[in-house]
Amino acid sequence: MSEQGPGRRPGRRQERTAGTRAAILAAAEELFSAQGWQGTRMTEVASRAGVALATLYNHFGSKHALIAHLFAPRIETAVAEVERRVATGAAPDEVVRLAVDEMVRLLEARRTLTFALFAALYEDAVRSEGPPRALDDTRLIARIPQILDAALRHAADALGLDLDVDRTARYHTNAMLLQVLTRPDLPAADVRDFVLVQLRGVLPPARGGGSEEPQVLGVQAP
Repeated sequence: MSEQGPGRRPGRRQERTAGTRAAILAAAEELFSAQGWQGTRMTEVASRAGVALATLYNHFGSKHALIAHLFAPRIETAVAEVERRVATGAAPDEVVRLAVDEMVRLLEARRTLTFALFAALYEDAVRSEGPPRALDDTRLIARIPQILDAALRHAADALGLDLDVDRTARYHTNAMLLQVLTRPDLPAADVRDFVLVQLRGVLPPARGGGSEEPQVLGVQAP
């Protein structure tokens, strides 16, 4: 029988497809990290991955989709961690802090990759002259704001806040992205605290242990 039953191993074709995709992504990460967005060509990625250029385009329809798919699983992992913390009954401020930490880690881990992603995001926004118009738009694949969105949605529900979660998550994610790109000298902790302080207008302040000063999400307010 050729059909796959429940619990059976994927067929060889599926294994080859997954292996090819993994090889392309690994090659792309190496090249984007070493050469940046402008310096990396799809022909180089195909050569490094050991596949034909047509095969590369069968898996990833554009250079923009390729960089986006490099980030997509990392974003999904971060969102899953936020949702796991929500499921444990964590306080809203703890969940928001976790989400911001996850985003900082994601964007700081490989700064050259983050620059490449930003270039793709910007180019897609210019090409579409506004909202995404194609399914392979970087903004639809690499949904970084989803990380903060998941935390803010929990906070809004738990605290009864009238909050435009989608817009707020996008605004503060963009602020963080710009901090990472324009201030490479800033430690990750400073980037995190900058975003948390900016969120003071969104969530009620919390008091720090033994401090008379109100804190915002555990960060001392100026």
